[in-house]
Amino acid sequence: MVAVDIRFDFKKAGAERVKALHGVNNGPVCYGTLIDVSDYFKEARIPHARLHDTNWPHPREVDINTIFPDFDRDPEDPASYDFRRTDDYIRSVLDTGAKVIYRLGVSIEHTAVKYYTAPPADYDKWARVCTGIIKHYNQGWADGHEWDIRHWEIWNEPDNPTRGCMWDGTPEQFYALYEAASVAIKRFDPQLKVGGFAATMVNHDFTRGFFAYCRERNLPLDFFSWHTYADHPEQVAANAGLVEEWLEVYGYSEAESHFNEWNYMNIDPSLDRGFFTRGAEYYRRDSFDRQKGVEGASFAAATLTLLQDCRVDVANYYDGQPSAMYCGLFDVYGVPQKTYYAFKAFSRLVELGRRVPAEPEGERTAGLYVCAAASEDGGEAAVLISNFAAKSREYRLDLSSLTGSGTYVCSRYTVDKDSDLRLQAEHTFGGAGDGTLAVYAERHSVVLLELRRS
Repeated sequence: MVAVDIRFDFKKAGAERVKALHGVNNGPVCYGTLIDVSDYFKEARIPHARLHDTNWPHPREVDINTIFPDFDRDPEDPASYDFRRTDDYIRSVLDTGAKVIYRLGVSIEHTAVKYYTAPPADYDKWARVCTGIIKHYNQGWADGHEWDIRHWEIWNEPDNPTRGCMWDGTPEQFYALYEAASVAIKRFDPQLKVGGFAATMVNHDFTRGFFAYCRERNLPLDFFSWHTYADHPEQVAANAGLVEEWLEVYGYSEAESHFNEWNYMNIDPSLDRGFFTRGAEYYRRDSFDRQKGVEGASFAAATLTLLQDCRVDVANYYDGQPSAMYCGLFDVYGVPQKTYYAFKAFSRLVELGRRVPAEPEGERTAGLYVCAAASEDGGEAAVLISNFAAKSREYRLDLSSLTGSGTYVCSRYTVDKDSDLRLQAEHTFGGAGDGTLAVYAERHSVVLLELRRS
C-alpha cells in the first residue's frame, strides 16, 4: 500500500477562514506612473497596501515632510499642506481594491547625512499635523476625501540598529512622540486604529521599553507592527509567537498583530554588515534575484501558509511597487516575477474562503508547507503546496473526504524555474477511485491544485 504524505479533512471546512495575509508595502505605480502594475494587483486581489518608502516620483510621497514641508507653519491652516502628489498616489492604491495602511513619519535614510529622521522640534505640533492629514483623507478637509483609512501607524523602525537611518533620537524620545501622536489621534476620532512602531525584532530592549511605557501611561495601541527578513519561514513563526507573548504580558492582548515588512533574505553571515559595500555587489545581485525567483516564491508561499496558524492579523510583503531590489513581485519594468505568482496562487484560497485542515505526515514532509480551502457549497476547492526545503519527489495526497461524494476535475498549476503558474495537467479523479492523488513537487517550487465537481 502506497503511503499517504498529506491528509485533508474537507468535512471540517467552514469554521475557520483563510486569512488574507498577502498584503504588500506600497502601491502599483512607480517612476511617476511610468510603470503601473495595477492590473496585476487586481488579479492577485492584494488586500492591503502599507505606505512606507514610496517611490512616486521620489521616495517620500507620503512622508510628513513632503505633505507639511515648513514646520513653522500653522497645522490648522490648509495652506500649510501640499497633498497633491500624495492624493494621486493613494488613489492609485485604492483603485486596485486594496485598503491603505498609512505610516505617519519618514522614509529610511541611507545617506551619511540624515535630513528628516531627527525627533520633531514640537511633539504636540507634529501630532496636530498627523490629525490634519487624517482629516484630509477621511473627512474631506482641505479639498480632501472621505476614503475611510482606518489604520494609522506611527513611525517606522525607530529601533533600527543603523544609527539615525530611521530615528536619530533616544528610545525615550520616541516613546514620548508616540504618546503625543496616539493620544491626539484617538481624541480626534476614537474609531480609528492607531499603532506602531514597526519593530525590527532585533532590538528587544527598545521594544520592551516601548510596551512598558505604553502600559504605564495607558496609551492606545490598537495594533503592534513588526518586521522580519528571514531565510526560513520558521523564523517568522518564532517572531510571531514572541509578539503574541509581549502583547499578553504588557496588557495589549486585544491589539492586532501587523507583520508589515517581510521578505526572503538569505545572506552569507561572513558578509556581516558589508552587504551594501563595494565587493559585495555580485553577491547582492544574486541575493535579490533569488528573492524574485523560485526560492523567494516558495518562501513566500510557505510563509503565507505558516502565518495561518500564527497570531497575525495583517501582513505586508516588502514590497509591491515595481522598483529595484526588495520588490520581489515585479522587476523595474513591471514584469511579474516568480514570487508574484505565488501570491496570485495564494489569493485563490482566500477567494474560496473556508480553510480545510491539512495534516502532513511528519518527517516525510519536513520542509513542505500546505494550505487548502473550499467554497461554501463544496463544489470547488484548492490546495497550495510550497516545497521550500523538502525533497524533490512525488507526494501522495489523500483527498477522499472531498471526492467520496463524486468525481472532481483537478487542474494542476506550478511555479517553478520553467513555469509561471501555468496549467500543467488536468484530469478527473475520485468517485469509485481511492481518492488519492500523486503530485510531483520540486524543491523550491509552488504547486496549486484547483478542484471542481464534475
